[in-house]
Amino acid sequence: MNLTDIIFDLGGVLLDLNMQGVGDACQRLGINPKLFFVKSDADNTSTVCQGISASRAITYYQVGKMTSDEFLTLILSHCAENITREMVTDAWNACIGEIPKERLDMILDLRRRGFHTHLLSNTNDLHWEEIKRLYFSTEGYTCADLFDNIFLSQEMHLAKPDPEIYHVAIRQIGRPAEQCLFVDDTLINVEAARREGLQGAWLDLSKETICELIRRVVS
Repeated sequence: MNLTDIIFDLGGVLLDLNMQGVGDACQRLGINPKLFFVKSDADNTSTVCQGISASRAITYYQVGKMTSDEFLTLILSHCAENITREMVTDAWNACIGEIPKERLDMILDLRRRGFHTHLLSNTNDLHWEEIKRLYFSTEGYTCADLFDNIFLSQEMHLAKPDPEIYHVAIRQIGRPAEQCLFVDDTLINVEAARREGLQGAWLDLSKETICELIRRVVS
């Protein structure tokens, strides 16, 4: 395997997701969770994690067609009058779990070994700013320490599994697609990357961790 670059998904791969946390928060605020997330199907392919997709409104938000202020205004329109923007923001960010230190150390080790590492995520401003604050703000673990490139759906105006998101990433990386490994916990995203010529590794969380997958794939 002629491998020079590893492209990581964020949620479900590096970041643990707490989808139950969002459900609990929605119940407290009186919001239908379907406003946020829906079951993945042929019409809902903008994946959050395996089997779960962003609703159409949230897809607009995560591809930059809606600002955070517009997003919060939309959600508040479905809430009781006593619900504030801060409460909705906390509920929305409730899906953000942990990034164990061993995963960040794994990336640093890959970089010391000469691999180029990148991030490719379907995300949004509120989530990304909170994740940076929590995990990518200390010396040795900043975005610059960990990643050569960060590709975010909100900035690219594209979301996985759209083929163009992989094309844009590869053009910016500047190396052949076949030298790049894309790792995601959602199979449809991995299959899409493979169709565009990348190597693909599906992280099946029922069978292995991301650290185990990398040890297996990157010898």
